[in-house]
Amino acid sequence: MARKVGLPDFVKSKYDNHLVDEISQRTRTVVIRNIPTQKIIANALQPRKDFGDLIELSESIKEKGILEPVLVRPKNGQFEIIAGERRCRAAKLAELKEIPCIEYDVADNEALELSIIENIQRKDLDIFEQAYSLKSLNEIYGYTHQDIAQKIGKSRVTVSELIRVTDLPPNVIRQCIELNITSKTFLLELVKLENEDEMLEVLTNYSEKPFSRDKIKEKRKGEENNKEKKTTGGGLKFNFTTEDKAVKIKFDIKSDEMDKEKIIEILEKLIADIKEDRIEELSL
Repeated sequence: MARKVGLPDFVKSKYDNHLVDEISQRTRTVVIRNIPTQKIIANALQPRKDFGDLIELSESIKEKGILEPVLVRPKNGQFEIIAGERRCRAAKLAELKEIPCIEYDVADNEALELSIIENIQRKDLDIFEQAYSLKSLNEIYGYTHQDIAQKIGKSRVTVSELIRVTDLPPNVIRQCIELNITSKTFLLELVKLENEDEMLEVLTNYSEKPFSRDKIKEKRKGEENNKEKKTTGGGLKFNFTTEDKAVKIKFDIKSDEMDKEKIIEILEKLIADIKEDRIEELSL
């Protein structure tokens, strides 16, 4: 059984766009005709759940009709929407008996593919809608990240990064949406944190004073360094490199009780030993 995936209910949708250019590149014949609205059904794999306020669009349809046909495919004596569900819902709200449709007979996976392409091409589609749409293709039909990249015209790295965003816990995603966080780089740093509590703590701090992904990166690296100290029994490690990068010195201090003055004292003794040729390895 195919794994059920799609956008969480709290992820908002935007507006529909057309697929004229995409459809023209496909080989199958399409049919454009009016179809009774009662015969048009929603796509069970539609990744969007919330279609926003349809009143304004419904009033526009009452006055001018549907200017852009809805893309559908025949299914079990009815017509399933591939793209344009928002227009269809608004048309039903306007009590239209039939609407113009582009009828396109495609398989399940291609219908989902077209729907996702339609969503991705919309400029106002948020990052979570994109991410969950791509995850649908990956999990339901086994498309590789490279396959998806070729289908939607993005790089494989971009596809992999977008799908990685879906690893964020639902509560974290909900909070990101409320804070209007849409930066992919920010979200990718956030998902690298160890647990949900840490992620929510970062978002709480962000709500008080917004910051860039660099602060999350610093927090994560600081935690990694603390872990390393615990593993090695404490101490301090740091590097010194000359401006011309010709010399690089690594310092590994085992003591936990080390302050700035103590380090200076040690370095001054090292310099004195070098000057007095007391370090045999440095004798020239």
